[in-house]
Amino acid sequence: MSGDVFASIREDIQIIHNTIKNQLLIKAGHVGDYAHLEFSPMDNFIRPAVVLIAARLYNCRSAKVISLGAIVQFIFMASHIHKNIPETAIQSYKVDPRDGTQFPVLVGDYLYGKFFTTLCDSDLLQYLRPLAEMIGRIHEGGILYRKNLHMLEDNNKLVNEIVRLEIAELMAGAARLAGDLAGAPEGDRESLYEFGVNLGMVYGLLQRNPLSVQGLKYTDQALKALEKLPNRPEKAMLENLVRALCLTEEDIRKVV
Repeated sequence: MSGDVFASIREDIQIIHNTIKNQLLIKAGHVGDYAHLEFSPMDNFIRPAVVLIAARLYNCRSAKVISLGAIVQFIFMASHIHKNIPETAIQSYKVDPRDGTQFPVLVGDYLYGKFFTTLCDSDLLQYLRPLAEMIGRIHEGGILYRKNLHMLEDNNKLVNEIVRLEIAELMAGAARLAGDLAGAPEGDRESLYEFGVNLGMVYGLLQRNPLSVQGLKYTDQALKALEKLPNRPEKAMLENLVRALCLTEEDIRKVV
């Protein structure tokens, strides 16, 4: 992929990351001392990027868009931490608190709290209900996953449903809310949602299996959803975001 196709959003991505970083210091130290906050380059990039690009597709760049990008990332971080908490704590006085069950729960809850306060501070309370519904779907997916661990290997339908709930719905909701914030028409907001669902399906399925044939099917559907959106440079950026998911980890680091 030649050039930096995401150059125009780099500054705002950094502002989002700085906003989040400033909330990670607490009286007890850095929350990263109590839960694993190591994320892949794409996990640090993709959700805020969807928000920024979807809003810019309708000529909207504002502090509220930046806040929405941070809110979506807070939700992802909190849910990711909760998802990876072990069923039982390791019984050892030397155990890393990040690998236990108590501290990660508290950190995840703390990050959910930051989602709420950012929502209030940014005057975006009209999005509380849809965001809360997205969080509910994420945890519904987590319950479905843990309940059916023994059935996942040969059950593509079940895997797809879990990926949709845990990953794709947040991506889709982020795209649609960004469009709403930017004043996109209702039909375009639905197309943004459709794009986000399929982008999230590609991302989630390829994370589980880099050779996923189903991932390729959802790639085609994501690109078809883009055809319904305005022909602006940001549309090409969203297309490049889809295609970036099929790159190797080394290539992804160059892109994001």
